[in-house]
Amino acid sequence: MSYGEAEQPDPTEPDRPEPVRLSRWSKAVLAVVALLVSAVTAVHLTAIFFDAAPPNTVSQRYATELRWWTQPWLAQNWKLFAPDPQSTNTDISARVRSADGAVSPWVDLTAIDYAAVRHDPMPSHANENELRMAWNSYTGSQPGSSLQLMLQQYLVNIVLQRVPGTGPGPFSGVQLRVTNTPLEPPGHAAPVADAPQTLPWWTLRSQEGSAK
Repeated sequence: MSYGEAEQPDPTEPDRPEPVRLSRWSKAVLAVVALLVSAVTAVHLTAIFFDAAPPNTVSQRYATELRWWTQPWLAQNWKLFAPDPQSTNTDISARVRSADGAVSPWVDLTAIDYAAVRHDPMPSHANENELRMAWNSYTGSQPGSSLQLMLQQYLVNIVLQRVPGTGPGPFSGVQLRVTNTPLEPPGHAAPVADAPQTLPWWTLRSQEGSAK
């Protein structure tokens, strides 16, 4: 090719697509969406911070708004950094009532977990903590609150998964029986278990296990 002669396109090269050019309205919409996402993120991080922080003027004044934003799905638990050791051993048993009124025998759910964990060098986290933490969270929540109702349903789901022969239902109720045994320091007499606490039947509204 001589000097000054225009370069001819190579027919073997694919055509390069034209760059996408956003309209003014498209740019405005993207800017608004970015601002909204930034605002929601800022509000969320602020709410989580004041909800998890020690009690202060802001968290006390806006306690209702903070609970509305964080409970029950966004609640924070900092016990990983400030553990609260167990002071009792809790044994939980359960039984179910079928739609025709038949009641199953009591099933010791805690004993099932202990048997699964014992002699297992890498035990399942579910066997170690699922039932215990569900019960502790249930008893530690405000009675009648939406959080406690959610945790009650969680316990119902655990029972329906673990009690032999429950399958998909239908069932009309679930009942728990709980026995607490205090943990005594080494060298003290063996602790005496408290009397078993039998909870009222939790009635299921449907076969899926919705409790009320």
